[in-house]
Amino acid sequence: MLSALLGSKNIEKILFFLLINEKGYGTQLQRLLNTPLTPIQKGFAKLEKAGVVQSFYEGKIRFYRFNSVYPLKKEFEQFLRKAYELLAPQEKRKYYIAEIPSSARATLNFKQAQDVLLLCWQRLKAVKMLLINAKLHTEIPIKKGKGDAKVIEENPSVILFQESGVWQIENDQEIQFSNSLRWTLDLASGTIGLEHLRHGATKPVFLFHLKPKSETLLVSVDSHLSGPNAYFGQIQLGAHFLQLSWKIIGPKRNDRIECLYM
Repeated sequence: MLSALLGSKNIEKILFFLLINEKGYGTQLQRLLNTPLTPIQKGFAKLEKAGVVQSFYEGKIRFYRFNSVYPLKKEFEQFLRKAYELLAPQEKRKYYIAEIPSSARATLNFKQAQDVLLLCWQRLKAVKMLLINAKLHTEIPIKKGKGDAKVIEENPSVILFQESGVWQIENDQEIQFSNSLRWTLDLASGTIGLEHLRHGATKPVFLFHLKPKSETLLVSVDSHLSGPNAYFGQIQLGAHFLQLSWKIIGPKRNDRIECLYM
């Protein structure tokens, strides 16, 4: 889509990948997008020389991310979000990557996947409180919140979360919030579905289906479109908690929300 303008299909892939995941490295894109490594490395080098991205090290791995002081960063990301909106859903999904612990199995058989689903379901039913860390594309870019979650079991395969608490923003101000989610377990398809009930239980906003990727990770099956926005998500299973991470990309959205349920 942008390759004619940017002069390279690989640079287009790099930019979409960084838009969704915020950071990345060469071999990561090589594996994810089934692309030769050398053109990816040359693309990163070209973008860094132009000041669009910057590199940094985590251990021995050289990562790249958008340059925070690039003069046109805001406008360029808005342009990329608009271009990303025009991609087909399956194209959107391929740029999202879930971090899988190295100790986890690379693949799960049917029984293992079912066990992960059931473990996640039991953990969801036991939730009592939550902590939220949100990075938003708004006037208040960082928001933190905390609250309680009341779990209502409608039937063995459907539970509701009724969440209430406070956002903690600048100058120690607090804003009350309430939220309602519906989770649906579908063992036949091997997924857990998530809906937002901001318009009421009869008009749910479907977010995504989550499927086991490892013993401790469930990842959204596909990107879901709600209006112009694409939703991705994953659940990390900890020893005594669940971490639900959302990613929302759209013409006016580039948000990452992490909810720690306990």
